Amino acid sequence: MRARAIGLVATGLFVVLALVGIGLRTQAQRQDVVAQKPAVAEQAEVVTVGVPDMDCAGCEVGVKIAAGKVDGVRDVKTSSDTRTADVTFDPSKTNAEAIASAITRDTGFKVEVPKAGKKT
Repeated sequence: MRARAIGLVATGLFVVLALVGIGLRTQAQRQDVVAQKPAVAEQAEVVTVGVPDMDCAGCEVGVKIAAGKVDGVRDVKTSSDTRTADVTFDPSKTNAEAIASAITRDTGFKVEVPKAGKKT
């Protein structure tokens, strides 16, 4: 019985040490990846689109989901009070018109696009 208990403790200790070793190795690999990443500033534009029919929290969620599906969209902030959505996106991947089209397609809301977005 005592030999079995010692065997179980040894096995448990081995498993714990293996998991700790894996965790440390994974953390070191993540740090290597961050260190290798080139320091290139990515361009982003922010466009504020009008969504006149967005009048509730559920509508806001729908607009966020629809805009977020567009490749290149980084962030979406909506306000049913002002009936607008501030969308941050990568201009090399998409544009305000494509985002507006996706919102209209997925939610049915008419979207008003301004003439130009602001660069950040």
